[in-house]
Amino acid sequence: MGMAGHFTADVNQVLQDLARARDEARLRAHLLGMDARRRLTDLESEIEAFEHKLTSRGDWVAEHVVATARGLTRAVGELVAQRPEQEPTRVRDLMKRDPVTCGPSDDLSEAAKLMWEGDFGVVPVVDDQGRPIGMLTDRDVCMAAYKRGVSLRELTVESAMSRSVASCRPTDTMRLLMDAMATYQVRRLPVVDDAGKLVGIVSLADIARLAQAPTLLSQEARVWVPGVLAGISEPTPNYQRAPAQAAS
Repeated sequence: MGMAGHFTADVNQVLQDLARARDEARLRAHLLGMDARRRLTDLESEIEAFEHKLTSRGDWVAEHVVATARGLTRAVGELVAQRPEQEPTRVRDLMKRDPVTCGPSDDLSEAAKLMWEGDFGVVPVVDDQGRPIGMLTDRDVCMAAYKRGVSLRELTVESAMSRSVASCRPTDTMRLLMDAMATYQVRRLPVVDDAGKLVGIVSLADIARLAQAPTLLSQEARVWVPGVLAGISEPTPNYQRAPAQAAS
């Protein structure tokens, strides 16, 4: 069996396992406590979101589908078996709080200085209310300088930033976070509160560091990171990135 056939078989198998686990959980829901039933409702919402992405984007990479389905199946199985399920890792456990930001009218020279002094490759762009309206990367700065042929002081952040901003919430699970990264093909996501104001930023590097940590939380990250990388790297020339919205 070729590599494509092998992945197709793996995808079909894990999706069947997930469907069986969900059906069994529904049948045995009456045996669960109130907290477990609430957790099952959360898991069903994650499964529905996952299935929606499968139908809306047919070229989703097999590695990410397999990792996602296995993670959800394991979580449902642990719940039904009434073994104590570990609280899922959430964005608030990973994110960097109060990130450095810039405004759309700032010049690119100042934004580049922030990146250099802070040793990071992206700066969220926020409006007067502190809501993210764009993302500016070091690559955006370089390409603006190359294409315009003028000093960075003569260019504004607004002229170079990416205006399509997908975001997440502090309470989103790491599964939802990595799902969003793979779907929108980004390595960093701004974190917003219920009012849409920026409260943090989380990156694939944060997840990778967790994967290497000697903690119980690292297993989930190790399982999912390869699939997320595959999703981010997948060529999608006709795929439009998400409008400003929360991953959840």
